[in-house]
Amino acid sequence: MAAVEPDNPHAVGAQGLAPDRPTPSPRRQVVTLGAACALPSLISVAIGSVSRHFEPGGHVLVILNLVVTLAVVIPAYFVSVHALQPSAPRRCWLLAPVPMALGLAAAHGLALLLPFRPGLLSVLVLALPSFALAGAVVLRSRTALPATVGMLLGLFVLAFPLRAMQREVGVQDLLREAGIPSRSLMRPVLSADVLVTGISGDGHQAVFVLSDQADIHAGSGGLGKGFDKAAVETVSPGYSAPCGRPLLSADGENLTTSPFTPCLPEPGGLWSDGANRYVLQRDGLTITLAAAGGELSALGGRGEVRQAILATRPATEPELRSLEGWLPSSWLGCLLL
Repeated sequence: MAAVEPDNPHAVGAQGLAPDRPTPSPRRQVVTLGAACALPSLISVAIGSVSRHFEPGGHVLVILNLVVTLAVVIPAYFVSVHALQPSAPRRCWLLAPVPMALGLAAAHGLALLLPFRPGLLSVLVLALPSFALAGAVVLRSRTALPATVGMLLGLFVLAFPLRAMQREVGVQDLLREAGIPSRSLMRPVLSADVLVTGISGDGHQAVFVLSDQADIHAGSGGLGKGFDKAAVETVSPGYSAPCGRPLLSADGENLTTSPFTPCLPEPGGLWSDGANRYVLQRDGLTITLAAAGGELSALGGRGEVRQAILATRPATEPELRSLEGWLPSSWLGCLLL
């Protein structure tokens, strides 16, 4: 029986010469899709963190967050579609937004438990949901979805011990940057009229510069950070003779040092100069508070200065976080924040 020849003798040759398009491995698809989904999440969370740190309650950075996130989401969506085409050519346009939207929601949820700082650990933790969701979308197996759900739940549980660890790292980062030897010296004056706008130390004591809230919001005033120096507080370990000691004071624009005289003892381990400078010895610490005189004083005179220094106490975790800078200042902070 004669062999049947094909109708088009060139068809076989053309098929044999057509190059096969290499199919990307699932691992490569997961990495590409995960990176495309993680980028908008990290940018959105980072801008939100900057907004809360530098402009709490402000609207400018909130609007900027929406605009920038949307600008990043659009190209990230097309990268996601390209990554999904080999495994789901007909549904890639519908599947691509799923890991992106869920990853964005998971990142913001984790940021509520684990406040974002631009350190390696924060980036990895907030990017991990996007990669886990990308794996579930690319693989689409019976075990992929339960594994992804379990990983996300485990990540939210792990956020609690990570938060405690990062808080301690953040405090140590603050102390190291400011030159303050011990956390016990972190006892800034807390008042509705003033805000801590400067922290420093010399390896022995902590120095807190206090500025008038009204000047801060108005953007006016003196040197340094651009705000009037309404008062200055120092905290040092141990007790020493308060009378005649050099006392750091504020004159509204500069910090000066002058002897603490006259020195009038008051009940409760307190001494004053009869005006608006006080020394308090309590809990093994010597605390001094000097407010600028006249209209520059946000503490409103001698009575409020006395009340403010007597109300000093160890700063709580939220209060310490408000004093920390946004950027890590050490290698340990860069890794663990």
